[in-house]
Amino acid sequence: MDATDSPPPPAAGVPPVRPATALVRALFSAGAEFEKSLQHELSVNPTGLDAMGHLVMSGPLSPGELSRRLDLTTAATTAAIDRLVALGHVTRAPHPTDRRSLLVVPTEASVQRAMSRLAPMIAAVDAVLDDFTDDEQEVIARYLARVVASYGTPVDDDTARPR
Repeated sequence: MDATDSPPPPAAGVPPVRPATALVRALFSAGAEFEKSLQHELSVNPTGLDAMGHLVMSGPLSPGELSRRLDLTTAATTAAIDRLVALGHVTRAPHPTDRRSLLVVPTEASVQRAMSRLAPMIAAVDAVLDDFTDDEQEVIARYLARVVASYGTPVDDDTARPR
């Protein structure tokens, strides 16, 4: 390989990027593109997709809890819920133990629709680990946990999930 075959040097002041770091960046980009396609598939905006993610993973939530998880005002959360109701993604249902409260409940059809896209992707990503030994998987998990932590998100060591 001669000098004409090597990649151009980084711009002034930009540190060189190692292959693993470039791949993490590519992973983030792929994740963002997947989210955009899922938003399009479900006809929701980013807030609606985030809300649906919480509801699919946790089940029915009170509007207040959803507001807390989305870090939105009550009014903004109400608007997001109204949009999701109008699209048929969620319903409002009476709380089973607090008659003054409501729950936001994802519809089965919307959960199925989202999971029909998510489940194959999750399974494919998980299957990649089958190509690695247990020791290699521990190194990969440790690396990724430290990458997540570098963004300021605490990681639960037992499950290697952000808290």
